[in-house]
This record gives sequence, structure tokens and C-alpha cells, in this order.
Amino acid sequence: MRRALLALILAVVVTPACAPKAQAPVAHAIPFQFVMQRQIVFPMTVDGKPAEAWLDSGASATVLDMAFAKKLGIELGQAITARGVAGQVTDVRLAKADLVAGDLAMPGRRIVVMDLSNIARITHRPVEVLLGRDVFDQAVVDIDFEGRKLELIPRDAFRPPSAAPVPLKPSADLRSLPIEVAGTPMQAILDLGNSGGLLIDREFADHYRLLDGRPLSNDLGVGAEGAREQALAELDKVSVGGMRFDRVPTVATAGLSSRAPANVGIEILSRFHLTIDYAGDRIWMTPYADAATRPFRKNRAGLALVPEGAALVVEFVAAGSPAERTGWKKGDHVTALDGRPIAPDYAVSEASLWIFGPAGRTVVLSDGQGRPKKLTLADYY
Repeated sequence: MRRALLALILAVVVTPACAPKAQAPVAHAIPFQFVMQRQIVFPMTVDGKPAEAWLDSGASATVLDMAFAKKLGIELGQAITARGVAGQVTDVRLAKADLVAGDLAMPGRRIVVMDLSNIARITHRPVEVLLGRDVFDQAVVDIDFEGRKLELIPRDAFRPPSAAPVPLKPSADLRSLPIEVAGTPMQAILDLGNSGGLLIDREFADHYRLLDGRPLSNDLGVGAEGAREQALAELDKVSVGGMRFDRVPTVATAGLSSRAPANVGIEILSRFHLTIDYAGDRIWMTPYADAATRPFRKNRAGLALVPEGAALVVEFVAAGSPAERTGWKKGDHVTALDGRPIAPDYAVSEASLWIFGPAGRTVVLSDGQGRPKKLTLADYY
């Protein structure tokens, strides 16, 4: 199951942050948590109060969770229309706040406030702030995934790397980069909020027959607009940033809302040291040594599980998967894994990664009555 965040379509007034003119400020590195290798998370402040930010280049504005905004006492403004990755989001309001991330001050920013509990429920972690386009408009964003640190570099202090950059193209309120899939060139949104590898518009994929001959299953996508079912496949010959990747887990979804037919997520982007310059419409992508050889994470169980008390609730069962073949249904409960009870921190612990294990591994899941049921992991798409 992937976490699809926001490709918001709305008009947001951006107020530039003020920077000293006498001397170029120095950017200090911000350590970040790479939570389950899915989200870049780090501390910031909103109106001077501490908050946890998720860095999301796929959000066209900074987004605050509705409950968190009310807790901070932020005054809500007019209602607006917004869309998630593939659907309209309801009860969305504009607001204004002072944002500070590291050394970067962004005073008086227009922000978006909406209910992010759908995402928090799946990730089992509070989602307070999605730090989106604001930070990319204000600074050059340098992300070192191996060192787990990022820098927000003021533009007047930025010194471009000597290597040639990859061009970025404005796509609605976001940025896209050129990629190629099986010989078909296309633009793809740069989306650090997408915890998967590749997201592609289903109509576009069908038109270019990108899924032909590929085993297909389905997946549950969850974003601010709610849950939706989508096709799931593996694609070869995916070229990004001068690197070719094979066996890339790919989600094909109907009605992709951005003005690009594809979306590149963190499973691919984290294979590079990234230097992102929105104002210059360019990105430097330096591959790590294992960029092409690191296996992609792949769900080989076919289960989407959500923690609930001392159990896991089956949210979704993929078609043709080992879970479907062994009789698991939506709403079933899992009370133990290989005889071990479900820990309170299961969703953010290494224990939850069993679904991405190697084909042929057998695990024993205990159902709601405590009965053990064997499940053997397999490639089903």
C-alpha cells in the first residue's frame, strides 16, 4: 500500500521570505528521520510552536492537519477547492502562518488546512504538516539520503554543482522531470510525498500499452481525498536521472490530477543525492553506488494492514495474492505474527516489513480467534 499525498490544485499567494542583503546567509544541515524509508520527517515551527514536518514536493502548498491547526489556534479563512492525487478533497480552508524550517524563515505564508487523518491512520503516525511548495520556492533544497540530512540553501548563497542538471518543468503548481518508460518519454511529477516508486495515469499507460503482457494486481491508495483502488504492476526500462531501473513497482491510477502523466516517488528518488532548484527549474541527481542494484520494495503478501489496539485489521486484500489464496478477507484481524503478539509500535517498526520479504518465505499469522494460518510470500504481479 502506498501513501499518496497531495497534488493540490489551488491559487496560493506566496509571500517571499526576507533575507539579509549585506551577507549571504549560511545554511545549516537539518538531520531528518527517513521513517520506514518512506517519509522525510524533521522538526520545524508553525507560528513559533513546534511541529513535525513531512517534506512533500508533491504538495503545491504547505498543508496543516485540521485538528493540529485548531490546537495551535490558527484562524481559518475561506473554503477552497482542492484535489488529491486522484480525487477532490472536502472541507479545505485557507489560513496564514509563520513557518520556520532550520534557518529558513517563511513569515506570513498562505497555507492550506485540511483533515489528514486518513494518512495518519495508515502510517500510524501523526501527520501535522506537509511542507510543500513554500520551502522549494524559497530555497534550494539539498537532500542527502545516506547522511540523513537536508539543507535549505538561500538562493544568494547557492553554488551550483559542476555536473549538468536535469531540467524541471512547471506542471500546474508543481515541477516535473523527464523520464522514460520502455522507450516512451514522458514528464513525471517530482513527488517526495509518494512513498512508492512510479505512479502513472491509467489512460496514458493503456494508450502506450505500457502494461501489456504484465501480470496485474490491485492496490489500495490512500490520500487526503480518501481511499481508492488502483492497478499494480512491475515495469522495466524505467530511466530517471540518467539511470535505468527494472522491476519497478508501478501503480496505474485513473484521473491522475496533475498536468503530467506520471509521478516519481521516493523509492526511486532516494537512490540519488538530490539538489532541487525550483526557481532555476533544475535538479541535480547524483546516484548512490547501489542506485541501480538495490532491490525495490515489493509487497509479496497482498495485505494492507492497519493497527487497531492489540491487533491488525485487514484493510485490503490484493487480487491473486497469497493473502487472497489463503482466505484472508477485509475486516479480518491479525493478532500475532509468527507467534509474537502485535506490538503497539508495529506500524513504525521493522516487524511491519515482513510483507516485503523474499518469495518463498512462510509466515504464520494468527487470526482473530488465535488460530494460526500459514502464508507463503510470492511474486503475484
